Amino acid sequence: MAGRIGRLMVVDDNAIDQRLYRRIVERSGRVDDMISCLSGQEALDHLNEEGAGPVDVILLDINMPRMNGFEFLEVATERLGPDFASMVIIMLTTSLDPGDVVRAQRFGAVRDLFHKPLTSTHIDQIAGFIGAEAGPGAPHRAP
Repeated sequence: MAGRIGRLMVVDDNAIDQRLYRRIVERSGRVDDMISCLSGQEALDHLNEEGAGPVDVILLDINMPRMNGFEFLEVATERLGPDFASMVIIMLTTSLDPGDVVRAQRFGAVRDLFHKPLTSTHIDQIAGFIGAEAGPGAPHRAP
């Protein structure tokens, strides 16, 4: 059975995509809380914020100005260490470059790479990742 996603963070510089993703997430009924960040730096600031609470899944756009998705991963891995590695990271892209897949695989927290746009099927897949990680008898990760 697919799991629930406690807290989902979307890191994407496109405000229109952010609104679309919020609708898809809300309609899925699988996500307890969604945080929208329009830049990698905004996401890092939130993750470093005292008392912010855990994030279970990050949907991360690869192509963003100032700090792209891969740069975000490098900084977040360095600053957050094991806490960051326990999150499920899904990279979002419009790119067809196979090099992006290879590069994403270098980061242990990256679970998959989805081609945009995000769909309800993607949300179901992510919930499946969470359910598989939890396994029978595992504690629920509260938001």
